[in-house]
Amino acid sequence: MSPSATQSDPSNLLAEVKRALVAYHMLIPGDRVLVGVSGGPDSMVLLDLLYRLASDFKISLGVAHLNHGLRGACAAHDARIARQAATRLGLPFYMVRADVARVRQGLKLSLEEAARRVRYAFFKKIMRDANFSKLALGHHLDDNAEQVLMAILRGSGPLGLAGIAPLRQNRILRPLIQVRRSQIEAYAEKNDIPWATDASNQDLRLMRNRIRHHLLPLISSAYNPRIQRQLSQLADVMRTEEEWIDGLITPAYTDAIVGHKEGSLIFNTNALKRMHPALLRRLIRRALFDVCGTLRRISFAHIQDVQWLIWKGTDGKSVHLPRGIRVCINQNQLQISRVKDYRRPVDRQNLADPVGKQIDVPLFLPCTIQFDPMGIGMTFFACGPDQVPPWQKIGPHQAFFDMDRLRLPLTLRSKRPGDRFIPLGGKGSQKVKKYFIDHHISRKDRVDTPILSDQRQPVWLVGHRIDDRVKVTSATSKILAAEFFLLDTR
Repeated sequence: MSPSATQSDPSNLLAEVKRALVAYHMLIPGDRVLVGVSGGPDSMVLLDLLYRLASDFKISLGVAHLNHGLRGACAAHDARIARQAATRLGLPFYMVRADVARVRQGLKLSLEEAARRVRYAFFKKIMRDANFSKLALGHHLDDNAEQVLMAILRGSGPLGLAGIAPLRQNRILRPLIQVRRSQIEAYAEKNDIPWATDASNQDLRLMRNRIRHHLLPLISSAYNPRIQRQLSQLADVMRTEEEWIDGLITPAYTDAIVGHKEGSLIFNTNALKRMHPALLRRLIRRALFDVCGTLRRISFAHIQDVQWLIWKGTDGKSVHLPRGIRVCINQNQLQISRVKDYRRPVDRQNLADPVGKQIDVPLFLPCTIQFDPMGIGMTFFACGPDQVPPWQKIGPHQAFFDMDRLRLPLTLRSKRPGDRFIPLGGKGSQKVKKYFIDHHISRKDRVDTPILSDQRQPVWLVGHRIDDRVKVTSATSKILAAEFFLLDTR
């Protein structure tokens, strides 16, 4: 059961956090807890509260701070605040400076995803090297509400709607998960806790910030003033029901398996056909996770493909899924396996007939689409000229267009033979293929690069270059912004 989610004033915050620690069984005596402290109000208040409660729970603390290498002097100020807090409390302090921008470029991730990966890798290393048993993070109720609303907008299933878990893997705990942002800031002010402001939290190019500053306030003022708490409650319900349902699946999952070996599972298709579709979907998800170790790039459409194979497939039929997964049916058995050291094959048939690998972009804004064949999603929104950052700060996952120069609607698709565009800054039209060759883009990456096109020509080789004809100029008044993200069904 979740702790009470009633409103409270700053003076009751310590009691609320203590209830959360007990209700979610976050700590045991003797735990060594590493507190991730960014310097912002959430993590600074979390550190203060855990320090006050340390003797009650018989735990010891350490402080970890990661400089993402993105904010220059502001990042140095954040680090100074975190270090001073650790020194004042007499706690060990661990800090490292990372190059998130380089990771983003190397892995072709969004800035948020690259920062998240680097951050958790840093925490994991410190926990291992310094023998910490738990990691405490400052996510709170408002963060959880934003996460759930983002999942709804992206079309996530029950697992996505489960939001941010209060306790994950019995190692990562979030004691503030039932606390509002306003309570945290009021507590910091009352107790003279210094904290830093991250200007990137105001950047409306990021979907989470638009949800925080535009969508949630609109829903709160016009429809439901308790929307944050009710979204958090929805997450709690979905998470606990997911845990319960997951336990119910285990007997059916075990009974349906007729064989297994490294990298492969074999199921009785007759047993699978008798299952309720909801149970079968969950079983397929678990099997794919057990074989692959992740569900990244596995979408609902992929689950449906496997369901259809089970219900209608004949001997010898198979489907190929991302990450080298092959599902085939033969003699009343379904085999799910993964090719070791796979490389995504060049799909010659789809290149010759690419119509099946495309999706139209809705005309209403803002909007978010998923392009399952290439494992990405894309968000579109309108913005003003003053919201476009300097070109040096525009990442490969972002693009800005003069809306009046686009011939809508847009289409997100795979590359087609004969595609031509004028690269930004170029003087003449050239084939997309020539651009890839000139810029040493591998054959595999050429196939994997999505194309955003209007009704005339490609306007963005996603992750590379936009067309010069649709660029933003000093005369531009209406701007279409686009940013892509990797699909991750967790």
